Amino acid sequence: MGIVLFLTLTAFSINHTFPRSFHHTFTKTTDLSKENIEGLYLNDNFYSDEITKKYGKKTEQSRDVTGYDYYELRKGIEVATNKSGKITRFIITDRNLETVKGIKIGDNKEDVIKVYGKNDYFRSEQGLNIIGYVDRKNNTSIEFWLIDEKLNFYKLDNKSMK
Repeated sequence: MGIVLFLTLTAFSINHTFPRSFHHTFTKTTDLSKENIEGLYLNDNFYSDEITKKYGKKTEQSRDVTGYDYYELRKGIEVATNKSGKITRFIITDRNLETVKGIKIGDNKEDVIKVYGKNDYFRSEQGLNIIGYVDRKNNTSIEFWLIDEKLNFYKLDNKSMK
């Protein structure tokens, strides 16, 4: 019994080092259905006329990642697509681009929690602290990557992202 208690307490004290998938399993859901980036949503077709008209035709990839193609739509907005061309991730670094709930680069950790609520998870990756929210109904998540308790960038992801 003592070993089980020790392992449980240890797991909860270091849970910020577990991968996203762990947190997605145990975090209470938050409605993220209205989250979009300049009118684009996760699962939109990257090759649609709407995106081409707004951002121009994108052919040069911004990153080399197995299983996904990454493109910079414009400075501060990067997307990942799956092999069928559906948008599976947005990475936002534009200081002027707010989430649907008004959070933007430079806001502090408390602002994020105040607006998005307490159904969050906390983890660390690449030396940054991350606050995340999961929408199980829509199979999406949003992660706010922090440096010194300030938002450095955020990711809006489809559940399929690894």
